[in-house]
Amino acid sequence: MKEYKEYMEVLREKLNQLAEKETILSRGEVLELSKEMDKLIYKYYNTTSV
Repeated sequence: MKEYKEYMEVLREKLNQLAEKETILSRGEVLELSKEMDKLIYKYYNTTSV
């Protein structure tokens, strides 16, 4: 489970970094993915004993 949590956090960080780049064409999509990843991490923390 720890690896799963770490992977989610890495993905969220990468998505946030992409969203900050001015040249990205699908900025809205990246922001939505980042929000979904945040929700997934929140759910993970609330369903496991971390």
